[in-house]
Amino acid sequence: MDKINWKLLKALEENGRLSYSELAKLVHLSAPAVAERIKKLEEQGVITGYQAKINLEKAGIPITALVECEVYRTKERAFKDLVLSLDEVVDCYNVTGPSAFILRVAVSSMSRLDVLLERLIDLSDTKTMMILSQPVEREMPLNIEETTSSFP
Repeated sequence: MDKINWKLLKALEENGRLSYSELAKLVHLSAPAVAERIKKLEEQGVITGYQAKINLEKAGIPITALVECEVYRTKERAFKDLVLSLDEVVDCYNVTGPSAFILRVAVSSMSRLDVLLERLIDLSDTKTMMILSQPVEREMPLNIEETTSSFP
């Protein structure tokens, strides 16, 4: 990964609809050279897809929350199966610490959140935190060069 690839990734993260010619201007290469670099990044699995960012509140789903789940002993497989089946689960992270999983959920009402939590309670203890805002939303750290450089 060189600086040009990092610049391409950052530009695509900000706007996945940029054309090869627009990206080429940003990195001072030809459009075919940029296309080849992006193709390689896709083949290597660095770029895993392109998607629209959705404003859930404007789409009628105004409530998002983080749910810490401390899964009961021997219930992890059933918990994972349940979480996969819940449409309201947007993200699921397996983490260290007493809460083995953290879910990000999106629901249309507090009563829907209550129903969701009731489904989880047979398999885990839960702690719920309402998301008030998201001041930072990105996939990559801002200063890639510093983040990926070796320590002296």
